[in-house]
Amino acid sequence: MKKVVLIFAFIVSNIIFAQNDKNFVDALVTQKMAELEMQANPLYFCKMDYCEGAIQSFILPEGERCTSSSTYYAVYVFWKEGEIMKFQKFDNCGSFMPFPISFDRNMKKILTDKQTLKSEKLKPYNKTSNDLEQNCFIDYKFVISGEKFEKSFKESDLDRNAKDKTSKYNNALHLIKIDSEISEQLKVFEKNGKFIREKKK
Repeated sequence: MKKVVLIFAFIVSNIIFAQNDKNFVDALVTQKMAELEMQANPLYFCKMDYCEGAIQSFILPEGERCTSSSTYYAVYVFWKEGEIMKFQKFDNCGSFMPFPISFDRNMKKILTDKQTLKSEKLKPYNKTSNDLEQNCFIDYKFVISGEKFEKSFKESDLDRNAKDKTSKYNNALHLIKIDSEISEQLKVFEKNGKFIREKKK
């Protein structure tokens, strides 16, 4: 009997653990993106942040502990709602409450320039032997006026503060301008405790 209980506990723990993997996050984001598509939203996109092998653990509103499986994924879905932009965060442990985000006129203009966003390419950063290689990535999925496209880059291929020719080129790209603006705002939201988890339904 004890052996049966242990086997059952092992199976249950594996099921719970499996819920916190990338497939779980992808399912949440896919559902949100599908809702925006059904609404014929003219502008929406998502940003996924992750570092391979990085694990994070949280206490959920219900008091349960949630730990990411293998790698922690943070995804932010942005969409236009009337004259304002909103966004919602998703991760291995569920979803957060959506709320507005402010973009200036220049950012709004960049977000509608889909041809430039689609065509531009990030140049790899020239690393030295002393540079520490990090497997951290940022993936974007854009839907602008019904057209879908994706852009990705590795964090180690981007040096936002360097003044060399390659860095200046990369930092001038529409994609990097968008990412820099979003990253700064997300840091402020995180610092001010704006991210509030939604309770399980």
